[in-house]
Amino acid sequence: MWIAYALVVHVLLLGSIFVIYFRSPVITGLTPQKHPLYYGLEAPANRLVLIVTDGFRADSFFEENCRYVPHLREIFLREGLVGISRTRVPTETRPGHITLIAGLYEDPSAVLRGWKKNPIDFDTVFNRSAQTYAWGAEDVISVFSHLSGSGKMHFRFYDHELDFSPGYDAYEQDEWVFKRVRFLLQRKGESLQHTKNVVFFLHLLGLDTAGHVHKPGAPKFRQTVDKTEKGVYEIYKEFERVFPDKRTAYLMTADHGMTDSGAHGAGSPHETDTPFILWGAGVSRSAPNPGGRTFMPNNEGPAMPMYELEQAQLTPLMSALVGLPPPMNNFGTLPVGYMNVSKEYEAMSAHLNALQLLEQYAALQKQHKKGFFAGVLSEFEVLPSDAIKTYQEGILKLHKEREYLHSIAKSQVIMSQALEGIDYYHGYYRRVLLLSTTSTFLGWIFYLYRLLSRNRSSKVELILERNTKLVRVSLGSYVILLVICLLSQRTPMDISFYLLLPNFVWLKALQPWNLNFSTSPASAYSVPVLQTTIWQLILIIACAELMVFTFFERRLISLGFFVFACYNGWSSFPPKSREFFSWLALVLILACFPLLPLSVGYQNGYLLAAGVITILINSLWNTRARLSYKNHTKYCNALMLLQTIVCAYLHSIGRKTSISIKLCSWMFLIYAFTSIVMSKEPRLEQRLAQIGFNLGSLYATLCTSYEAVFVQLLALELGLSLRAQNAQAERSVLRLAFTLLLYTFFSLFGSGNIASISSFDPNIARCYLSHFAPFVIMGLVLLKLLVPVILVMAVVYAQSEFVRQHEEQIFICLLLICDVMGLNFLFLVRNQGSWLDIGTSISHFVIMEVTTLVILLLFYTAKQLLRVIPWEEMDIKKLPLRLIHWDVISAKHQ
Repeated sequence: MWIAYALVVHVLLLGSIFVIYFRSPVITGLTPQKHPLYYGLEAPANRLVLIVTDGFRADSFFEENCRYVPHLREIFLREGLVGISRTRVPTETRPGHITLIAGLYEDPSAVLRGWKKNPIDFDTVFNRSAQTYAWGAEDVISVFSHLSGSGKMHFRFYDHELDFSPGYDAYEQDEWVFKRVRFLLQRKGESLQHTKNVVFFLHLLGLDTAGHVHKPGAPKFRQTVDKTEKGVYEIYKEFERVFPDKRTAYLMTADHGMTDSGAHGAGSPHETDTPFILWGAGVSRSAPNPGGRTFMPNNEGPAMPMYELEQAQLTPLMSALVGLPPPMNNFGTLPVGYMNVSKEYEAMSAHLNALQLLEQYAALQKQHKKGFFAGVLSEFEVLPSDAIKTYQEGILKLHKEREYLHSIAKSQVIMSQALEGIDYYHGYYRRVLLLSTTSTFLGWIFYLYRLLSRNRSSKVELILERNTKLVRVSLGSYVILLVICLLSQRTPMDISFYLLLPNFVWLKALQPWNLNFSTSPASAYSVPVLQTTIWQLILIIACAELMVFTFFERRLISLGFFVFACYNGWSSFPPKSREFFSWLALVLILACFPLLPLSVGYQNGYLLAAGVITILINSLWNTRARLSYKNHTKYCNALMLLQTIVCAYLHSIGRKTSISIKLCSWMFLIYAFTSIVMSKEPRLEQRLAQIGFNLGSLYATLCTSYEAVFVQLLALELGLSLRAQNAQAERSVLRLAFTLLLYTFFSLFGSGNIASISSFDPNIARCYLSHFAPFVIMGLVLLKLLVPVILVMAVVYAQSEFVRQHEEQIFICLLLICDVMGLNFLFLVRNQGSWLDIGTSISHFVIMEVTTLVILLLFYTAKQLLRVIPWEEMDIKKLPLRLIHWDVISAKHQ
């Protein structure tokens, strides 16, 4: 049953990171602020035109003195402000648009609904407006369409079945939007001329699609830039023609940027820095520029100031320009000096922004004070309730005295304090949750150590047997007391659960031997090599610490792999034999792969062809394996490898992949697994050869450069090393556990495929798709990540008799190493500093916890493909036991 506990505990530990760091920022029950018009202040603009050029990075905008945006340059040379707005991780389409339109950083709880809809509705600029008209891609427009009410929001979107084949013109997506906008202006322009508080939203996806397919800086990407920026200029002229009253404000920006390889999602400057141009009614010609950055708009000069803003600051700025209060859930602060309005209007706009932030702060403070122990618990002392009341009274007095500059300064200070207070109460239980989760980790690690050591006569076991009743009473009393305190304090349910979790884990970990391990097979290990000493536990921790460092420096895994491979295999081969030199050459070649550039976004047809040739040689070189293949195995794999080369060639010359090629690719994906499962071949060596051939060919269809070569050489080296070790009498559970973990991570980091998790290249799907289907592409990305791991697992099972006999102990040891690594990453998670550091640290923990679950499942997948567990004998109810107890099942087939 311990394997079932492992699954449950790791799922809960994975969830802990969301409770600790990913609390929903959406606060409900808020009251919207009043319009500036309520205070007798007229807005400078009647309407706002928001244009979002999806995926347009700042470098592409300012490149070569704005050479590639001549029409937009004409605008900002004449009027308005231009600069950089910085997004936050994750730099994806949905979070960027939510930040722009709601001033709200992405709600992580939306992951529970597949990022399609927020579990909690939030307020936006659209909701505050009198009328909103929006056009764009369905996955963006649908985020806001369900928030519409009373028929004041009008949305038009196109189907997201977008073509990303080389010959496709991505500008067609933007042209679709421009045509619909012109049609609306012709039809309703006259009736909208006297309507106030109107928002027009244009989502332009063409540059994002072009960047993914052709990469920023490529000629075809620049062609799309040329068409899109000209289209923006023409639609601006159309608005000016329809609304000649000079009361239209314009903002053109982007939701996120893009790397040179056409990816986004992480926190590099290419991904976080986006351009913005703000012009039209109410926009100042100059503003404070604390950074003092400048840029050259053309070759002649002079240099112009480059203003810098946080993306969320654009939300209250848009609201103020068009005379709207900020959205209720906004976290942005109004930048000073960006509006060409009276100081009274700017001071009132800043005051409304401050009141809106204070409303959120007060709601969290009120919720905290409802608890029974609120009087003795700490609170945010910088901004007590009296300070809020003093601020509100002081602002009224300053406005009466016309001290507007002083009013703006006070509003800026109180906004900063309110944001600090909101963050304080959002993370109020963060430290205690970290301690609680650490305790859960330690309890589970102690349980695994007892499971691995199996030493009933140790001092620890004797102490636990003598004090069983004391342990139960103590933990039970503590749980009852903690439940009473949590209920009295009205602590949220998810936080309460994780504060109680370590008690149950430790209760299980401290149970006497007969209750914890009596039902486990091989209840005591008599072989000395299987017993775990304290020195081996120290060695486990050292191995885990070594693997932790590889997450921060990909190239470090080259050194780790080389050292461990030499330590593991040097004495296993006969000195100066052909096998020894072949193995050493493979180790040296493989150690070079992590030193190469990431394969994500990198394309090289020659390296791909080398991978295809390596697959054929590796699969057909061995006579026994070659003769064991069925004809359909040889022909299907050979044809698929040939098709892969043809598909790569067509893609390189800009030709579209035919439907027949895509259909064949999908059929082979199904065939690659079903033919292995349905095979009647009883010998492990021959089944392994078929797995290597089928999965190698399948993997090649998803490659763009050297990945296929790397995976084939890795499987070959692992097989050679394990066959040599089989001849040795001394074998170690710890060594084989670390071998499994090292080769799993090396298969991910070696070709850079781990980068696909946050930033993937849609070109890997060129044999399967020609349109942009994010979830299908992500499925193929996951397949590309998992196929090498399945292959590694299959090689280990087929080539090592020791693993097949002692896999339970090996897997416990593997889990121990993974959990020590996970505990490291829990404390390395950051919630301060750069967003690159924060996003990376969180993803490390998530990857580590998912890895333990994935290795569990891939163990089973490899055994199924090797027919260690025949389909006809598979019992879903006994799946957790069958994952581990190979020796019990395989005894029937000996």
